[in-house]
Amino acid sequence: MTRRIPILGKHQFGFTLVELAVVLLIVGLILGGLIVPLVTQVTSRKVEESRKSMEEIVTALYGFASANGRLPCPATVASNGIENRRNDNAAVGPIDAVTDGCRGGTYVGLVPWATLGIAEADAWGRRFFYRVTNEFTRAKDDTTAIGSCIATPTNKCTLEITDSGNLSVETRDAVTKAKRPLASQVPAVVVSLGSNGYGAINLQNVAQPAPPAINLDEAQNVNVATLVFLSRTPTEIQAGCSDTAAGVPYCEFDDIVTWIPTSILISRMIAAGRLP
Repeated sequence: MTRRIPILGKHQFGFTLVELAVVLLIVGLILGGLIVPLVTQVTSRKVEESRKSMEEIVTALYGFASANGRLPCPATVASNGIENRRNDNAAVGPIDAVTDGCRGGTYVGLVPWATLGIAEADAWGRRFFYRVTNEFTRAKDDTTAIGSCIATPTNKCTLEITDSGNLSVETRDAVTKAKRPLASQVPAVVVSLGSNGYGAINLQNVAQPAPPAINLDEAQNVNVATLVFLSRTPTEIQAGCSDTAAGVPYCEFDDIVTWIPTSILISRMIAAGRLP
């Protein structure tokens, strides 16, 4: 007797559109939950990489001062990482004033990475910002500075053991947002302008957008006239923010700021025989 094998019916069952939508929603939520921590991890890694590079910059600045009796001048976009040193040779351009340590009296710009032999950019591919005090760019025995400099109480154009920097670093109170000092009389400051890169110069020497007007603390750090830098806990973009008004969220801030204390720099230069 021949047995008949049942043949599958024509109707096949699958997911409805509603069920597919629910599945896609669940997958999206899962992926979203994974992506956010991943982005945070990437940002944290880049912050740590940039901090490490800045530690190397500070070490290189100490080494340069110990070897040369002064701190380097900033680099410019056109200098290819070479410090923009004062010119006293008429054959290569206009001679700078004897009171200047850096060309054109410019003490703010980029970390001179080629002069120091260090990394030229932070983990986001943007060059480090650098400001230095004038006296610390002129060695003690730089006789070309004596002519038009104040002789008392100390020479104000060259580095003396009693000198101190003219820069300072401040932070803000977490609740009142009032400024309070972190460091004063600082010879030099180095800044990474963080993941948003507002006001930075990238590796292609292209200037990045300036900070939004509401980001007061980030704007202060890239102001070429500033002698006071802000360093505080990073904050993300938030609606209704203010860097000064208490009771509302801070505005975006991701700058990383470090500096050289006068006391440590002077002591290292004394140990190297560069001072007094």
